[in-house]
Amino acid sequence: MSSVAGRFWNFVKGLFWQGQKSLEQANPEAVYEMAIQKMKTNYQQMHTAVGRLAAERNRLRAVIDTKKKQLAEAEADLDAALMEAQAGNAEAAEIGEDLIAEKEALTTELSAVQSELAASETLVNDYLGKLRVIEAQTKQMESKKDAMIAKLHSANARKAFGDMVSGMSTSAEEAAVGDIDKYIEGIAAQADIAEEMSGATRDEKRRKLKANASTRKAKSKFQAMLEARQGADAGAAGPAATRAVEGKGGIG
Repeated sequence: MSSVAGRFWNFVKGLFWQGQKSLEQANPEAVYEMAIQKMKTNYQQMHTAVGRLAAERNRLRAVIDTKKKQLAEAEADLDAALMEAQAGNAEAAEIGEDLIAEKEALTTELSAVQSELAASETLVNDYLGKLRVIEAQTKQMESKKDAMIAKLHSANARKAFGDMVSGMSTSAEEAAVGDIDKYIEGIAAQADIAEEMSGATRDEKRRKLKANASTRKAKSKFQAMLEARQGADAGAAGPAATRAVEGKGGIG
């Protein structure tokens, strides 16, 4: 059961991650702005922390200055007590012992505070360096944002133009024109065949006309020959009849 719940939870996280990624890709400027604001927040937090460290450093510096002044006064008083003790002043010896103890205490305290100051200055310098790095990274991110968003806008413009150009493809129209060309060529071929058929019919008619004319011409020749022969026969029969008539008449 726990395995099923674990897989379901991983599935939900995967959906959330994909949704978040899609939102980020849809709003790149917001992603950059979030990163920049986070850097600025880190900068402000570190700046505050460095300010506190610097304040503590300055306090230690003031303490050291005070301790040095106190030590200088104790040393001066100790010198005066020594001079008085040499002059025979009994109270000077007693005061001198206290001054020596005070000087030793001040020296110890000064050494300890100086060590703390050294560590504080090191820490402040370290965090100041980190602060400068964050500041530089923030400026770099702001500059990168401008450059990348400009690049994105340019890429989107070029992509939109490419999509428009690809959408202007005439492949389908060219295919339709090709089909129309084939159709027109087919109609033209049919017309050519019709013309060829028509031409063949005219040739056939001309051939028949020529054949008929030749036949009529042959008949005309035959008729002429027939008529010529009939004329010749008629011519021959004419004189014979005349002679017959003449002979009959003479006999009578």
